[in-house]
Amino acid sequence: MILLAFFGTLNLFLLSRLWLTFKDEGAELKTIIKMSLVPLLSLIFVETGMVWFLLLAILLLSPLVMYLTEKNSANIYRSRGITLLLHIAALGLVFGFAGQAGLNGRAEALVLDNPLFSAGEIFAVQILLFGGLLAMNEMNIVLRYLMYALNLAPIGKKKSQSNISGQQYNTGRVIGMLERIFIYSFAISGQFAAIGFILTAKGVVRYHDFEDRAFAEYVLIGTLLSALLAMAVALMVKTFI
Repeated sequence: MILLAFFGTLNLFLLSRLWLTFKDEGAELKTIIKMSLVPLLSLIFVETGMVWFLLLAILLLSPLVMYLTEKNSANIYRSRGITLLLHIAALGLVFGFAGQAGLNGRAEALVLDNPLFSAGEIFAVQILLFGGLLAMNEMNIVLRYLMYALNLAPIGKKKSQSNISGQQYNTGRVIGMLERIFIYSFAISGQFAAIGFILTAKGVVRYHDFEDRAFAEYVLIGTLLSALLAMAVALMVKTFI
């Protein structure tokens, strides 16, 4: 029950971070406040005691840390990656102190007495959801950081690429998120041939844009890194289920 409570809380935190998807210049205070409300739902399912109060302290401290780090847009992707790792570590320590505790009586009864799904199946769903959220959004943060580290700023943000609007840039980002979700799903199910179909389909759609060599190389690097990160998450998740 400890791991189920841990991944349930972590998944709520990852769901809240979806608000950061289009906030390249840093999230506003109102966005951070909205984000902070989602993980608080986990307190309903956690057993009341020291662990509950420690978890509450972390969930209340997290928005403050995010508010301070989101101010520095120059290193926004690195900061978001670090805050995610710190949050995972903090939750791990909290639930590590839980002993045999974790879910409260009602939540535990709902898991154990559920006639439709076993506790193992519910845990597997939590793990799969965790991996899906990592692949969809968090790996985008890693991807953006790697692209900047390679001195490959998003091509839609370059002034020389004035023909690419902000809407087109965001559409490309959504396509990338869907691409990683499909690759993650196919890798989990062992359908690796289907991954090639996804990458081929993307290439066909972008065919005419590839006349610009710089754009073609940028898309190729981004696509390969994106696929690699999604498959890495899938392989990690498969070790738990």
